[in-house]
Amino acid sequence: MMKLILSLTLIWTLSTTAEVLKCFVGEGSSSSSQTCEAGEICAAVARKVDGKKTSAKCVPSSLFSVGNHTLSLNIGDGSVTAAVRVCDKDDCNNQTIPFPDVQEKNNLKCFTCDDKSPPVCNKTVQCEGVQDRCINGINATSAGKYAFFGCVSENLCNAARLEFLMADKGLDQPKCCKGNLCNSAWSVQLNVIPLLFGLFTLIFY
Repeated sequence: MMKLILSLTLIWTLSTTAEVLKCFVGEGSSSSSQTCEAGEICAAVARKVDGKKTSAKCVPSSLFSVGNHTLSLNIGDGSVTAAVRVCDKDDCNNQTIPFPDVQEKNNLKCFTCDDKSPPVCNKTVQCEGVQDRCINGINATSAGKYAFFGCVSENLCNAARLEFLMADKGLDQPKCCKGNLCNSAWSVQLNVIPLLFGLFTLIFY
């Protein structure tokens, strides 16, 4: 029995070790090859937020499948879109990927918030491109709680993935829905800040 346990432990250790990848990590041309944590895979990112930027990163395989992804969020004041290419071979993200296409307006409208204090979230925003869902939620940070309403691509309706993309973790049950103006407008006793420059910074710094 002891030999069996030791054999199984060795097999598990070897299989775990084999799954650890090396990926390029960093911003633009300054990225370098580094060893990721177990369970992470590689990603190359081209994003449009405050200009165009590229980066490379290790990402949890539980959040991103291998392949190409377009992530997009619009909270009224602007729109953030990122192209992400995820791969599972050593240093496979040492590549330049194209920036997302220009996001043309689509037929979906969602509620968003004004910049008054307290904010009233009964303004509407025209969604763009892959933004096919409406979203509302609260982001709790050390500086306070902030409401965010707007348009989002369906692949960002995963709460863990959306939280992982934001600079401040602390999302309070963000809710996505399908259909015009489905993200019920409400007046909230919270601050509203431009989240666009915080998005994609934690994982795609």
